[in-house]
Amino acid sequence: MPEEDEPSLVETIARAIARRALGGLSRYAEQILKSILRLAGLYVAGLVVALIGVGFLAMGVVKWLAMMLPTWLAWLIVGIILLLLGMVLTLATLVASRG
Repeated sequence: MPEEDEPSLVETIARAIARRALGGLSRYAEQILKSILRLAGLYVAGLVVALIGVGFLAMGVVKWLAMMLPTWLAWLIVGIILLLLGMVLTLATLVASRG
């Protein structure tokens, strides 16, 4: 092998340092990505459980109201209340994210 093709000692050391630094950065990025994915999974699972709970609660309120009011009116009242609650939560999130 001719001497021109062999990397110099400085090039070898520089490559080893770069390889070690990039390896550390990739491990750090991998840990960050795993934690973000874990949090996203927890948020989605919590949201699904909360939505199912709100659905059952709303149906229970409709059944209770249907004993005193016509069924269509009970559904309308619960629907309007849930719509207003959703709008309040959406606006609160929007205001909190701006400042």
